[in-house]
Amino acid sequence: MEKKVILMLIPNLNFGGAQRVFYNLSLELSKQYKVVECVFNFDAGHAFVSGNEVLSLDVAGGRNIFSKIWLFVRRCRKLREIKKRIGADICISHLEGADLVNVLSKGKDKTIAWVHGSKWYDQNITGLFGVIRHKLLIPFTYKNADMVVTVSKAIKEELVNQYGIDDGRITTIYNYFDFDAIVLLSRVPLDPKNYPIFQGFPILIFSGRLVPQKNPVALLKWFASFSKGSAGKLVILGDGEMRDELLQLSQLLGLNYYDPWSDKMLHGDYQLYFLGFQENPFQFIKNASVFILPSLWEGFPMALGEAMCCGLPVASADCPTGPMEMLTDSVHENPTYPLFAKFGVLLPLLKKDTFNCWTEGLLTLLNNEAAMKEYSKQSVERGMSFAKSNNTHHVIDLVENAI
Repeated sequence: MEKKVILMLIPNLNFGGAQRVFYNLSLELSKQYKVVECVFNFDAGHAFVSGNEVLSLDVAGGRNIFSKIWLFVRRCRKLREIKKRIGADICISHLEGADLVNVLSKGKDKTIAWVHGSKWYDQNITGLFGVIRHKLLIPFTYKNADMVVTVSKAIKEELVNQYGIDDGRITTIYNYFDFDAIVLLSRVPLDPKNYPIFQGFPILIFSGRLVPQKNPVALLKWFASFSKGSAGKLVILGDGEMRDELLQLSQLLGLNYYDPWSDKMLHGDYQLYFLGFQENPFQFIKNASVFILPSLWEGFPMALGEAMCCGLPVASADCPTGPMEMLTDSVHENPTYPLFAKFGVLLPLLKKDTFNCWTEGLLTLLNNEAAMKEYSKQSVERGMSFAKSNNTHHVIDLVENAI
């Protein structure tokens, strides 16, 4: 019997949480179906190589409104041609731009839109075009997709309540993790040159892109305040558009920091360590004390789940959406912070007037050895519940129902 053909669409395959989910799904679906991947272009590189066939629409983004519209139309036409040529039975798109192109290029294929993050709370959706997205494009896209998948229940509620999407066409499938692979990678010994980083003080660690969504400016300002009254180090894994701004801010805040982009010598006396992108972040996370997530908004944060798989106690901003669902076994309507939930510590959004609450929550955790051990145990338990082996059947069921 000939395999069904699934086309997977995403704007790019650069490093990112959505791209990692795309990669995981592509690998899993290729075990039962013929999977073809497609990107708008390769301008941002090709970080996630699954081994499946990869096509490019080879259409760049426009520089002004007129070129953007023209190039958008070209993307729709080229995707429609690809769907027809490969005989796609289903097209699964990831991220809003790809979702809209998927819906508008629909032929005989079923369209599934995979929503990775909050729309209503996304602070990048601003201005006149933001209004157009909220009022027109987002409702149109998800009302016209055959099926919609959200990575958290809170995003599903958002689409229903804020955008009027039919509850019946939305399915929630949590991001899943290759638990066993993460555990193995976390056990890889550190290069001896990195030993000094993890000597001495409690180590707070964050892993993620250096972009406004992750709230790194507030993180550095809070840590500067925290470090004046408490011993501790902060390790930041990742890179991004805000790198130079954050290095300058660290200097202005008087933080003694290391970064790999200068000629500084790596030793154990720094307060703050920028370590850049790491192919294996888990060996660093495993050696820290607590993982912290200061994001302003999320979907279902991969880095938080991966830290839990490493067995690290976690503390996260209770941002929309994801952390509440990941760290609790029930929704708290009006939480009092810091909230010491079953699987981790929930804190308010990180801003100047919540610095004291963050300090209180983290010091309470760090100074309680029994709580640290219990949260380490609970992290592993929660990480296992998100393991690939326990969750891939949801994806297969989704595809079978669509076909």
